[in-house]
Amino acid sequence: MERGTVWIGLMVSITFIMESAMGISYQSVMCQTAPQASYRFCNDSLDFVSRTNDLLGRLNLQELIGQTSSIAPAISHLGIDAYNWRSNCVHGWSKSGGNWQRDLHWTVFPAPIGLGATFDAGLLYTAGQITSDEGRALHNAMLQEFKGASTEAAGVNCFSPNVNLFRDPRWGRGQETYGEDPYLLSVLGVAYTRGLQEGKSSKYLKVAACAKHYAVHSGPEELRLGFVADVSMYDLYTTYLPAFKSQVLAGKVAQMMPAYSGVRVAKFSEDGAPDCANKFLLKTVLREEFNAPNISVCSDNGGLLYAVMQQKYVGTATEIAAVSMNASTDIDLGHDMIYAYNLQQALHDHLVDEQTIKDAVWRNFYLRMRVGDFDPPSKVPYQSIGTDHLDTFDSKMVNLQAALKSIVLLKNKENFLPILPTSFNKVAIIGPNIDTIPLSNYEGIPSTKVSMFKAITAVLGNGVEVTRAVGCTNIKCPHKTGFSDARNAVEGADLVFMVMGLDQSIAKESRDRTNYPCMNANRSVIGLPGCQHDLISHIEDVSDRIVLILLNGGPLTIPAEDQSDKIPAIIEAFYPGPLGGTAVAKVLFGEVSPAGRMPVTVVQSEDDLPPSVDYNMATDPGRTYRYLRKPALYPFGYGLSFTLFDYNHLVIFPETISPCGTVTVSVEVQNSGKMDSDEVVQVYLKTPTAPDMEVNAKYNLVGFNRSFFMTGSMLQIDFNINAYLMTSVGATGKRVIVPGLFVVYVGNASPQKSDKEVTILRGNFTVTGSVTDVYNCPNHVPQCLACE
Repeated sequence: MERGTVWIGLMVSITFIMESAMGISYQSVMCQTAPQASYRFCNDSLDFVSRTNDLLGRLNLQELIGQTSSIAPAISHLGIDAYNWRSNCVHGWSKSGGNWQRDLHWTVFPAPIGLGATFDAGLLYTAGQITSDEGRALHNAMLQEFKGASTEAAGVNCFSPNVNLFRDPRWGRGQETYGEDPYLLSVLGVAYTRGLQEGKSSKYLKVAACAKHYAVHSGPEELRLGFVADVSMYDLYTTYLPAFKSQVLAGKVAQMMPAYSGVRVAKFSEDGAPDCANKFLLKTVLREEFNAPNISVCSDNGGLLYAVMQQKYVGTATEIAAVSMNASTDIDLGHDMIYAYNLQQALHDHLVDEQTIKDAVWRNFYLRMRVGDFDPPSKVPYQSIGTDHLDTFDSKMVNLQAALKSIVLLKNKENFLPILPTSFNKVAIIGPNIDTIPLSNYEGIPSTKVSMFKAITAVLGNGVEVTRAVGCTNIKCPHKTGFSDARNAVEGADLVFMVMGLDQSIAKESRDRTNYPCMNANRSVIGLPGCQHDLISHIEDVSDRIVLILLNGGPLTIPAEDQSDKIPAIIEAFYPGPLGGTAVAKVLFGEVSPAGRMPVTVVQSEDDLPPSVDYNMATDPGRTYRYLRKPALYPFGYGLSFTLFDYNHLVIFPETISPCGTVTVSVEVQNSGKMDSDEVVQVYLKTPTAPDMEVNAKYNLVGFNRSFFMTGSMLQIDFNINAYLMTSVGATGKRVIVPGLFVVYVGNASPQKSDKEVTILRGNFTVTGSVTDVYNCPNHVPQCLACE
């Protein structure tokens, strides 16, 4: 950093401290000063719609157009300061692009894929609450530091949650999602959105959440800027749209972000329009079908430009400005400022009308009204949240619980785990991830980071000799220069921990798991990369007491390690956040019993995957647990425990219903083992196929419950399967209840084929009558997967 930058930052901080001492308080909108104090849009006793209408009437055309940009310029004569729409909060508030002048730290939760493994909606809600508290604290601090101007990464909106479906393990951004199942995505995504938006005030949003990337998006990353996904109405409505619909109807999400890619749907979106310019997705589905006329829509970064330059959907910037605005994209999140520089010309060419622009700006200001930007701190409780809310003891405890709950025990031969620290004289800790703390995409700035090596050695103490070696000096390349050091470290060890997996150099935004120039072309890209598999084999020559710990943002196919007699235990920790080392150590040494569940299917080999560009879920051999026709290595919903659980007395009532009815499923679960533990009880439903379809999911997750069981305790777990959860999707996307036999599976995992031992109870009920459109059911019937 140059000296001038340091001096400017110091002066800004000193100024901030002096003004704070004098009681000067800066806001995004100064409604307390003349002349705007007398205007209706500053009257906080009026409703937001009336106030937004008044504000729009005071803007000229240039001011309107300016408010469609990612950095909305100030409107000085109305007391409105500049606002920057760029903020992210996928698993805690993101530092990305932020101009953080002072020593600030805050909570970074496990990667969303790890949060998905918790199967705990309450935890996701709490994580959202902490994230929005900290986001508000950062926003308030930066407002004072920059005298009312909103800065990048410190707004009161944030681009989260990511509810794209993790359909292909090669996808680099799968780590940002909660898994491969529409119901799990819906329930956890809604919980996080509500956590972000809800607070002490029923009038104001604490933070405006933004669901992304609407609607059909999950790689390949290298093609995403110009890719067009071909999907059927069946797949669109049964797989890709449900989580977004739940965001709107159950989560009341304030904003939506279209994906870069386009969608081609026969008869509805045949030109493959990019999502930011796709009238079918944005107007027909979002605005009309989901009944979201007032939700703000913000393009992805540079989305409009890429629609011209990469996808070549239209030929000019003026054209894409017009078609995107007409499609209902309200904000151009691009540094190239397509709207700002081209909407005036589009108006002149009669490609768009002024009212359409006004409607877009109305939705943007309506959102800002709802977060309290126009109202005094005395009325908006969130404006008083200070930096003392950052990185608190309570938030760290919740973060540790999140990491603990995300851990999945994949293998535990002959109850090898947990282990006693005093049982060993020498322990070796080996692997490329022993010191790394991968935080995943869009991370924040944590104050504390605990690696696997640091946490394990802390528990072992001084009475145990600990040796270490990285082994693989490059995580993605097959360099074996560190093998001899690893072997020497393991010689004579009673126990070996091998910490392996992935990092951001292998998979992240803009990077899928593919073959690299240094990789062995014969090595599977969904297995352990680089020399890691060979390193494990090398260590197996000298040890038969290996505990494998995986840190990764996507599922790893490890059949050899799963079958090895020399690896009695495997822990899947995903990217567990800055306290992940502490969490894993607590599981290894028996302080906590693991109860995480796999939020994705782990296939046996890369041959079990269709091409990543194929968005047809049923393409042979099928995608995800819902369609895969081959045995899985680790099934969806799978995870072991240190204790035993008995499932008994499955009751389904009533056994016969008419369409639009509800069925109650109950099961008794008892902890019959020797350790207190959480257990995740899951319910799956097989529905009859719609009359106009030949394909249907094998079964769908329709309920889950994570509860704590003391040793010997028994709980009756109840689930309601409503009419919407009983629907099958037809060729036109219509959800119907088809009469016939419905099969219910209740257990500790999905009923997916695999060689793993799982507990599954099976029952059924019958729906009588005729095929019924769920939208013709009475009003009390839920209309989305996460709706109650």
